[in-house]
Amino acid sequence: MRPSALPRPTGFARFEPAPPWTGQGAFTGLPADETITARAALAVKIDNAAGGPPHWNLADADLVFEENVEGITRFIAVYQTNVPDRIGPVRSARTSDLDVLASLNRPILAWSGRNPGVTFAVRGAHTYGWLSNLSAQTTGCFYRSGTRRAPHNLLLDPQCARASATLAGPARPVFAHDDGGGVTGERETRFVVHMDGLDITWVWDAGSQRYQRRQRGGWQVDVDGEQVGADSMVVLFVDYRSSAADSRSPEAVTVGSGGAVLHRGGRRITGTWSRPDRFSAFMLVADDGRPLTLAAGTTFVELAR
Repeated sequence: MRPSALPRPTGFARFEPAPPWTGQGAFTGLPADETITARAALAVKIDNAAGGPPHWNLADADLVFEENVEGITRFIAVYQTNVPDRIGPVRSARTSDLDVLASLNRPILAWSGRNPGVTFAVRGAHTYGWLSNLSAQTTGCFYRSGTRRAPHNLLLDPQCARASATLAGPARPVFAHDDGGGVTGERETRFVVHMDGLDITWVWDAGSQRYQRRQRGGWQVDVDGEQVGADSMVVLFVDYRSSAADSRSPEAVTVGSGGAVLHRGGRRITGTWSRPDRFSAFMLVADDGRPLTLAAGTTFVELAR
């Protein structure tokens, strides 16, 4: 596989992690001590095909990206403040993931492995310091649940993952947060996001002050019954191109700029997203030019076409 299988535009550029983000969880904006802020981001590729849900502890993630794959979606679930007993079902990575993961300050990538082109790209990203590669093909931190059939039953032991990935960097924010205050925007308590092969409905719950997720006709809950949701919901409209690792696989373009919608506090604010390179955080700006910040707490990001 040629080096061009690595994402563009910076190719094999070497990355050195920045120091820890202090005083707050990198992805929640909530107060946190050094036992949390020193942790790396643990990014886990999670199944969302039919047979994947209900998930093991998706609801415990601080930050989730949902991306289009081959006619369906898959998650990058990012954990820092929580260390659940297991996470899954774990599935394979895509080249889309690398530009997103590079912004997390050398995270741990937990994935199932196998595709030769993607494996080449992930290994290159590991070599040049964009991430710490933790594949089920090479480490013993993964195991199969006896409650389902493969491939929808591969689980990760997060404590093993953190102990095994010693070269990861401390997590850094990819969005700006604030602690509340006045939120302006159009009132919208229910909306639909169209992804490949799947329409997701998000509902603002005034009681919990959170967005709750529905898919395939029902509320999305984890194996333990916990509702999947978020304090902020962000839709980033991105281009998709064919992956250099597999022409059948769509690759999200998350460097550059595009349209965005921020949902927080039961309101909808339209604007744009931008970032100059894969190592930078996402900047959100409203249509009227003001910077957009997320509510303190958990975040779900849809990489929509």
